[in-house]
Amino acid sequence: MRGTPFKIFIAVLMAGLIGIAGEIFLVYHMNRLADGYSEILTEHIVNSGYIKDISGLLYKHQAITANHIAADSEELYDEYEAQAKEIEEQLNVLFDEFGKRMTGDKREQLFHLCYSDYRSYLQNAEVAFKFSREGSTATASYYVVNVMYGFVETVNEHLDDLHQLAAEEMQAAADRMDGYIAASGIVEKICITGIIAAVTVCIILCVRITSGLDRHKKRLEIEVEEKTGDLRRHNEKMLELQNNIIIAMANLIESRDGDTGEHVKRTSKYVTMLAEAAKKKGLYPEILTDSYVELLAKAAPMHDIGKISVPDSILQKPGKLTPEEFERIKSHAPEGGRIIREVMDGIEEKEYVDIAATVAEGHHEKWDGGGYPSGLKGDEIPLSARIMAIADVFDALISKRCYKEAMPLDEAFGIISDSAGTHFDPELAGIFISLRPEIEEYLSEK
Repeated sequence: MRGTPFKIFIAVLMAGLIGIAGEIFLVYHMNRLADGYSEILTEHIVNSGYIKDISGLLYKHQAITANHIAADSEELYDEYEAQAKEIEEQLNVLFDEFGKRMTGDKREQLFHLCYSDYRSYLQNAEVAFKFSREGSTATASYYVVNVMYGFVETVNEHLDDLHQLAAEEMQAAADRMDGYIAASGIVEKICITGIIAAVTVCIILCVRITSGLDRHKKRLEIEVEEKTGDLRRHNEKMLELQNNIIIAMANLIESRDGDTGEHVKRTSKYVTMLAEAAKKKGLYPEILTDSYVELLAKAAPMHDIGKISVPDSILQKPGKLTPEEFERIKSHAPEGGRIIREVMDGIEEKEYVDIAATVAEGHHEKWDGGGYPSGLKGDEIPLSARIMAIADVFDALISKRCYKEAMPLDEAFGIISDSAGTHFDPELAGIFISLRPEIEEYLSEK
């Protein structure tokens, strides 16, 4: 029995020594983890800067291409092409520097996909500039809206994949730290069962390592939160740029019809005012939610995008259209719906694409069934198209076009009132008439 206490002492001492050794091991690997995480974080920050700069310059280049199509002089053509060339040179430098940082099979694969789509985008941009200079506005616009826009989005998708890959590496580093925190707790319990001296040493080391890991974890959480905020702001900026591209395309199409682009802004305002007023009166509560009204206002500028397929000779004709020409004009409604669904499917949320497409397809339908392209009647016409129809016709009445002068407000409101129940939804037309003071105030400010 004499040897029993000694054996217990040795066992406890060994437990304490094992605990101390474990703490030393954890300190060593924790420092290595911290250094590795610091390298991952630094690399993530630098790569995020490249991604942000490349994405922003691509959208800027596409906007310059759209401005080139809307230009009407050799001087403007040269100016926009010079600006595009300067941005292209900046993008080439960024891609070259960014590519050198993309090590590892998965990163290299994603980068090569991104770079390939970027080169394809530039080739199509050159084609768009060529058609623009030759006066083929519709073809050049088609390249901008249907081809170049798609390559910009795929480049951004690959950049987002690279950004996500870095975020996953940061999360893996955080998971490893969590594992070491758990291991540290186990070692701390082993140390407590050892001799008093060993326990004291172990507790001190355990408290230090645990505190250090907690600090590193908190710092990681803060930095991840900051990076998440940066990514959210980046996405918001990209969404804003994307919306600006949509507005620019809509304005470009309206300019072919002899309008300055104010038609897009005004009709969007009328649509918002009418939808909100109808919502306030309790009409269509299952449809007119805050989200729906917001998406409808965003979709309104796209209502005439189908005119991209109509020749300038018809859009800008000052006299009466022939039956054949009018049929060509009417084709812009179904063509607009087709373009929106093909170009925006998978890029924008489905509800927005559906609203924008129905607005483009149905804003020339009439309440009595006498409209086009489908001859829909009454409630068969989607609510978004009925709202858009009133806003579009009213603004067309009070606007000067190549084939007519602007109409006085009294006469325009009178036509809306007289057309309630024939051309327009009678309830919505009545609400629009009741908004006359707000509409006049808005127009006076414009």
